[in-house]
Amino acid sequence: MTEYFNESDLIRAKRQRIFILLTFIFVAVLFTAFICVMLFVVYMGLPYGSDKVIIVKIITYSVTLVFVGFCFVYLGVPYKRAKKFYVFLNNLKTGIKETSTATFLETDGELHEKDGVDCKTLIFIEWNKYKKDYFERKVFVFYEKNFPAIPEKAEVEFITQGNFLISYEIKNGDVLPEENNESNNNGNR
Repeated sequence: MTEYFNESDLIRAKRQRIFILLTFIFVAVLFTAFICVMLFVVYMGLPYGSDKVIIVKIITYSVTLVFVGFCFVYLGVPYKRAKKFYVFLNNLKTGIKETSTATFLETDGELHEKDGVDCKTLIFIEWNKYKKDYFERKVFVFYEKNFPAIPEKAEVEFITQGNFLISYEIKNGDVLPEENNESNNNGNR
């Protein structure tokens, strides 16, 4: 089977999450702490009742507001997305997997979101043994990665976790759903 999701994706996502957090700590927190310590030293060096105290307080409040705003934007967007992506990949690794066989129909490059992760879809035609009919099944793939190289109308066996593609194997490239339906109806009589 061809692996679409592998362990290196999870390791890369973990490194990205740690890099974003460390960058935040070393750049934003240490820079803000350095400015606040310098302003405190200036404040302590001012004479009692000085008019410049208000200027130091305004600068300190401004730096604090900028820091809080930066935290909200930085931790609210990139870190939150990186963390969701890491948790999602970890769930792909440890979750319950489902194996299916279906006929590949088409790709849908439109942006979708699943559990906070951007993805696009592969559309398959799959036989439902309980309803005795075909249905359209959408299987998610990473938006950043290329679509798997699956020829149109190929019969594909794939493994998913939470309807997200983990691995696939092309069985043959010329079986149509109508042919399967006729062979299933003939075999059931």
